[in-house]
Amino acid sequence: MKRRHLLWWIVAGPCAVLLAIMAVAHPYLAVTERSGGDVLVVEGWMEMPQLEQAVPLALDARYKHVYTTGTVRPFTYYLRQNEGIDVVLRKPAQGELTINVSGVDAAGFTVTAGNDTVLHQAVSGAPQVFRARLDRPVEQLRVMAWNTNAIDPHSDDIFILFFRVGGTDLHELQRETLFIRPEGRMEHAWPTYAHRAKGLLMRYGVPEERITAVPTWGHPDSRTWANASAFGVRAREDGVTAFDLATVGVHARRSRALFQQACGPNVRVGVIAIPDPYCTATNWWRSARGWATLLKEVIGSPEAQAVELTR
Repeated sequence: MKRRHLLWWIVAGPCAVLLAIMAVAHPYLAVTERSGGDVLVVEGWMEMPQLEQAVPLALDARYKHVYTTGTVRPFTYYLRQNEGIDVVLRKPAQGELTINVSGVDAAGFTVTAGNDTVLHQAVSGAPQVFRARLDRPVEQLRVMAWNTNAIDPHSDDIFILFFRVGGTDLHELQRETLFIRPEGRMEHAWPTYAHRAKGLLMRYGVPEERITAVPTWGHPDSRTWANASAFGVRAREDGVTAFDLATVGVHARRSRALFQQACGPNVRVGVIAIPDPYCTATNWWRSARGWATLLKEVIGSPEAQAVELTR
């Protein structure tokens, strides 16, 4: 009986402490404190609703320049009729090509490698994986959407869930990725979340010359630290001495600490916590997602100190 009581206290004690910490953690972690600087940094990995909430910040006259950060994103795109993606590879690639596509009735896609047609397929509403073999090395791949019965030329016709060569995402192989618009105009696509965030801000009216994408390549163990490190290098190059970091909810304190670590003590780092509807101060405990989000940040809060020790 005594052993059972001891075991219960061994388990219950730490759990009680953790619950007490989580009960007061949200307002501490979801902090908003501006630096007074005229530079805004937007973490591009945020989901679209949160990225859209960053738009008014980017349009605010107090900010003269906006930086977007982010790691490599999956090759995921919506395309409309006569719209496509052109990918120039860092080095020639060959092997099995796989692409997952779905779309509306009468829609389809064509994949070309240089002057050769690799796939020409109609699609359905259900996602489907299409395969082809690249028997010789190719330096460029292009996917174009088509629709034989398009009613609205401005609506999306196909959705690409992934596009891979030899099992590797095309964004990881790319040297340059470009949108091909229906009128033939070419513009930068979104190989990283930094590029996606820049594209979104431009779509909502932020001038392109006011935005700099700071991408992070490779497979970092810590996405936030990798983004902070890449921005730290760029900040030193551009002479940034103060900025506000826009990120999501309870991630704010950890992001701010890591960006401060990357930029050094002579840079003032502010932070703006964009509300996370799944993890607010009043509802985080009602869903598994809320618990997971808050617990992740409670456990990860010492990351900046860990980075300093490893450095």
